[in-house]
Amino acid sequence: MYFVIDIFNIYGPELAVVALIAYILAIYFAIVPHEIAHGLAAKWNGDLTAQVNGRLTLNPIAHIDPVGFLMLIFMGFGYAKPVPVNPYNFKVPRRGLFMTAIAGVTYNLAAMVISCLFLALIMFVGPLGGEFALYFYYFFYWFFYLSASINVMLFLFNIIPLGALDGFKIIEAYANRDNKFVGFLRRYGSYILIALFVLHLLVYYMSAYMSVPSWLQYVDILGLYLNYGSKGIAGSVQQLFNTIFGLGISGWIMF
Repeated sequence: MYFVIDIFNIYGPELAVVALIAYILAIYFAIVPHEIAHGLAAKWNGDLTAQVNGRLTLNPIAHIDPVGFLMLIFMGFGYAKPVPVNPYNFKVPRRGLFMTAIAGVTYNLAAMVISCLFLALIMFVGPLGGEFALYFYYFFYWFFYLSASINVMLFLFNIIPLGALDGFKIIEAYANRDNKFVGFLRRYGSYILIALFVLHLLVYYMSAYMSVPSWLQYVDILGLYLNYGSKGIAGSVQQLFNTIFGLGISGWIMF
């Protein structure tokens, strides 16, 4: 999903601007509530650290990490500033850690389902009125499509049990501190994640701008995981809503 890279090559300048605005808003509604969900889950379990540090706000400046935001813009997946959490404040530490870790990806999964529903509804209704109304149609079409895509990517990316991602925190919440596998992930997970990301970039740009053998795509573990994962999850949900609305469009092809 390299939307920004391709958008100006596919569409005219007016539609490209509309799509770009929809993309930025889709990113906002994917990452900011994700982080707020972490903070609220921590608060509900007794830790007010996120609230004290001003992280229960809709202001994107409080949440956006510059590198993670650029990754979202150009790669379709990324991250925000981690919400500060003090597990010693939790009423039940393990439960608090688990609920805080899973809150963000739970929001992304729910937002993806809702976006797929409204995307199917938009396609069912179709464009209404003249040229000006057409821009509104494309804006909402792209917003819900991109919202579904970004949210499913964030869900898939964040449940990877590596580095500081939610997936590792979910495992760590109920694992023993002396668990050797968890210790290995704690020590080397960030390096593995960086290696997967660099490999993904290399394979993508080599495939896009060079003549390379077709088998090279299977080396890109992160790309394969995100691609087939998004088709399997978002594509299946979209297929369900497309069938309900009788659209005759394959949801799996859309993602």
